[in-house]
Amino acid sequence: MKQIDRYIGTTVAGSLMLAVLGLLGMMTILTFLEQVEDVGKDFTMFAVFRFVLYSMPRMFHETIPYAALIGCLTGVGILASRSEIVVMRASGISTWSITWSALKPALVLIAIGLVVGEYVLSDMERLARLDRIKARHDLSAITPETGIWYRENYVFMHFDIVSQNGVIDGITHNDFNEAGELQRTLFARRGVHHDLGDDRTSYWLLEDVTVTDFSDDRVTSSHLTSLRWDSSITPKLLSAEILVQPDKMSIGELSDKIAYLKEQGLNSGKYELGFWGKVFQPLATIGLVLVGISVVLGPLRSTTMGMRVVTGLIIGILFRFVETLLSPASLVFGFSPIIATLLPIALCFSVGIYLFRRVG
Repeated sequence: MKQIDRYIGTTVAGSLMLAVLGLLGMMTILTFLEQVEDVGKDFTMFAVFRFVLYSMPRMFHETIPYAALIGCLTGVGILASRSEIVVMRASGISTWSITWSALKPALVLIAIGLVVGEYVLSDMERLARLDRIKARHDLSAITPETGIWYRENYVFMHFDIVSQNGVIDGITHNDFNEAGELQRTLFARRGVHHDLGDDRTSYWLLEDVTVTDFSDDRVTSSHLTSLRWDSSITPKLLSAEILVQPDKMSIGELSDKIAYLKEQGLNSGKYELGFWGKVFQPLATIGLVLVGISVVLGPLRSTTMGMRVVTGLIIGILFRFVETLLSPASLVFGFSPIIATLLPIALCFSVGIYLFRRVG
C-alpha cells in the first residue's frame, strides 16, 4: 500500500508542477505584455522585467487553487486512462484512499502558498508597486495625485504626499467634536515618523505647523515650529493602505487593519473579505481538488487528457465566478464576509462528496 500511495503521489506531484509552471508562465507573459504598453522615457524594459519579477509571488499565490485542481485532475486522469485506478479498486483499495494519496501533494502546495502569502507576498507586492511608481514618475511619493484621506476618532486627515521613508508632506487635520462641530484645524508642511522602539509609543513630529481653534465667539490662530503628534498611524499602515490591496495583504496585516478600523468605528468589510479569503484559501483549494478528482473517477474516467484539463478550467472558472459575485454582494447587502467566503467552498465540498458517493 505504501508503494501505491507513493506512486499516486509522485504521479500527481508531477502534474501539479506542470500545472503550476504552466499557469505561472501564462500569467507572467500576460503581466509582461500589459506592462510593456506603458514603456516610455522613464518606464524602461528593465523596469518592466523588475515589476514582473516582483509580481511573481502574487501570481504564484493566485494560481495555487487552480493549479492544484488541474494538477490533481490530470494526475488522477493519467492513472484512470491507464486503467490503473480500476486495478487498484479491484484489489480492495477504496476511492477515499486513492483520493487521500492524490491530495497529499496538493497539501504540500497549499503549505508553500501559506508561507508565501504570509511572509513574502505583501512585501513583494508593495515593492513592485513602489518600484513601478518610481520608474514611471521618478518620485519617492507613493500617494495618488489627489492625496489620501484618513480618519482617527473624530479627526479627519488629508495627506498630500506619503513617502516610503516615513515622511508625510502637506498634512491637514480637521478636528470635530461628538456633535459634528469643527473645533480645530491644523496644517503642517511636513511630518516625520519617529519609532522609539523597546515597546515605547512611536509618534510623528510635525514641522511648520499652523493651528486654528474655533469657539463660540472667536477664532484664534497660532504658528508652531514643531509639534508632537501621537497617533496609531504608522508608515507601514499607510503604505499598505495605498500600495497593497486587501487580498494581497498577509493575514497579520489584515488582522491589524481590521482591528484599527473597528476601533475607529469605520467599515472594515473589504478587509474582512480579504482576511477570510486568506484564512479559508486552503479549504477552497481542497474543495476544488475533491471536485476534480471525483469528476475523473466518475464521468471523465475514460475521456482524453485535453477534456479533463478543460473540465478543470471550467470548474475553476465557475468557482471564481461565484466567489467574485458574492464578495461585492456582501459589501452591498451587508451580510457577513464569512458567508461570502464559505458559500462557494461549501458548494465545492457538497458537489465533490455527492459525486464520490455516486462513484462508490
